Amino acid sequence: MRYFARIDKEQQGPFTLRQLLESGIGPKTYVWCKGMPDWQHADEVADICRGMRRMLAGLDPESGEPLPVPEAADVAPSKSKMMEGEPLNRANMEEYLREAFEEAERMQTHDYSVPPQGVSIISAVIAMILCFPITGILAIYFAWKCKAQWQRSEEAGLSNEERLELRRKSYDSARLYRMMIGITFCMGIIMIGLTLSRTLLA
Repeated sequence: MRYFARIDKEQQGPFTLRQLLESGIGPKTYVWCKGMPDWQHADEVADICRGMRRMLAGLDPESGEPLPVPEAADVAPSKSKMMEGEPLNRANMEEYLREAFEEAERMQTHDYSVPPQGVSIISAVIAMILCFPITGILAIYFAWKCKAQWQRSEEAGLSNEERLELRRKSYDSARLYRMMIGITFCMGIIMIGLTLSRTLLA
């Protein structure tokens, strides 16, 4: 089966199913193949959803046979609510494919063998004191949570899947920490600006 896709507003293809899934399509990318009455979103095509699920499980998207695993890879299978063999329908395809693409993006973006960098409780405390207390407290919380989740992931007795999930959560907490730090500094600048304005107008 050969697929065509509208990527960056251009029709591209034909692709095999594997090539299609590796081409950077998203859940709402329009796709078409022979036998389809019209272009459809990727998350509305059962074969594409099933293929993505198989790829995340380390299987060939078309045959379901195991794929060769790269030597450096140490990635746990997708922890989706849908399991192999569970029927796909319009009600659950969009939710599944969204999860699948998010999972694929996380696996490609982060190296979970090292802890998140640039997360500091001390920096969050300083930002809270000098800039804006409310978001500063949130920054402290997410910095603590990030470090606690990473420490838990290094405990003995965890499965690879549990360890990977904790490390993903640690990276998510690090992202929220950076967001709160940024907001805290911005709010601090705004407060300083307002104070100076009132002083000059007084």
